[in-house]
Amino acid sequence: MRYGPILLLLFAVPCWSQATAGQAETSGTCSPAVSGSNNTFTISCGIGKEQGQKMLAILNKILANRIDTDAVMTKLDEILHAVNPNLPTKIYFCGGGWRSQGPSANVGLMMTMNSSNDPSLQQMIDLANARPTEDQELLKVCTSQIESKPEWLTPRLFCAIAYARIGDKTKMKEMLDAYDSRKGPAYDDDKFCQQLSSVAHSALN
Repeated sequence: MRYGPILLLLFAVPCWSQATAGQAETSGTCSPAVSGSNNTFTISCGIGKEQGQKMLAILNKILANRIDTDAVMTKLDEILHAVNPNLPTKIYFCGGGWRSQGPSANVGLMMTMNSSNDPSLQQMIDLANARPTEDQELLKVCTSQIESKPEWLTPRLFCAIAYARIGDKTKMKEMLDAYDSRKGPAYDDDKFCQQLSSVAHSALN
């Protein structure tokens, strides 16, 4: 079975420049600090032993019952927004950049944007173009991205293509269904994701 090639595309996106930040020293249980030249904020917080045991019990239950992690994350988002509808939301773009919008500790509404493509995007493109020798490696990379960034949908298209090439149409359909049910303008209006989606869906037929 033959599939159309995935064209090697390099996205041209503007760089968001920021002023260099100096060293910052803070103290306390959850103290933010600014470091580096990109104004990166790191907040380190600890949890008590009892909270840690509860979190471990939840994770063990998920693993023991082989619950779909995507479904768990979706349901968790629903619960969190029901409890606090003003929680910040994070939206990913086709290339892996993202936009976060919502209240912060000091302001009623704050928007943060990272327009850069995720480094793994080019890696997945290269692996897809190296077919068929790198199908398993492509699966490894796209699956890793799904686990670490479940809100970013593009890796599901790469996984769908990889599953199609190894003959697993069930897994392929799962990936496409997850993509189709959650995508929006950030993906529909992007030419690269349009092309990638077309290649993936054509392999299903």
